[in-house]
Amino acid sequence: MKKAFLLLCLMATTTIATATDLWEGTHAVDWSNTLTIEAAKFAEAQVGQKIVFEFTDATGEVIELHSNGGMLPGTRYAHFLYADQHEMEVFITQGMLASLQAYGMEICGKGFTVTKIWYGDGKDNVDENTVWTGYFWMDEWSTLEVAKTSFDGINWSDYKAIRFYSEANRTDYVINVLTRWDEGGKLGDQTTMTMTNEYAELSLEGIDMAARLDTDRLMVQCNKESGNPFNFTAIVLVKKESTGVRETSVHSASTTTEYFNIAGQRVINPRKGMYIVNGKKVFVK
Repeated sequence: MKKAFLLLCLMATTTIATATDLWEGTHAVDWSNTLTIEAAKFAEAQVGQKIVFEFTDATGEVIELHSNGGMLPGTRYAHFLYADQHEMEVFITQGMLASLQAYGMEICGKGFTVTKIWYGDGKDNVDENTVWTGYFWMDEWSTLEVAKTSFDGINWSDYKAIRFYSEANRTDYVINVLTRWDEGGKLGDQTTMTMTNEYAELSLEGIDMAARLDTDRLMVQCNKESGNPFNFTAIVLVKKESTGVRETSVHSASTTTEYFNIAGQRVINPRKGMYIVNGKKVFVK
């Protein structure tokens, strides 16, 4: 009787995550044997949700997610899978969702067997200015490579900066933002960027991003220096004030103001992140 009562209590206090299956089976992926998920499967997917790929037989080779003949927007370029790894996840950006719902997805690469793909609960506060989001471990000269397609359709004249959010909670780390490894490929580093405990910001003043993105990826290289390693969590474009999108710092949320997340859901106790207040975007610190 006590066990039954305890089980009921646990069920009453546990939030069950939602999940939608996209595919299940056994598919050994090779560059000549890709796995395709049709666009209709993503009809109910939403920005911020995560897509999870379960697999076996990883041999340390690479996985790439493609759509419409190119890299899927919002994904990493040439994502290597460790031999003991059994799943990988990506988080849906607005650009990714548009491509998925229009063209579907192809799982490409070599050296792994897909067994299941599903999507479900992920991150809050992922909006139209987020070009990549996830968790990328930055240690000693780690490099996050984001597919160039993540920036497709962007009118760079509308934006003043790119922010690279992290969980570092410090500013004493090395960061290099590059499009190529040669001398002319660097866009900025910790000496030219604005560094805060939440993000490193690259000003776009004087940078022709449309011309500088002349390769297939944007690279964010990091060295932890003397501190602990940490996750990079998002790459977000910052709009100019003239575009009509205003960013406001809110240090304490008013109890009489109604806050809504990007999905339009009311939030009673807003924490740090982007919200809609009185029809405007505000950032709660």
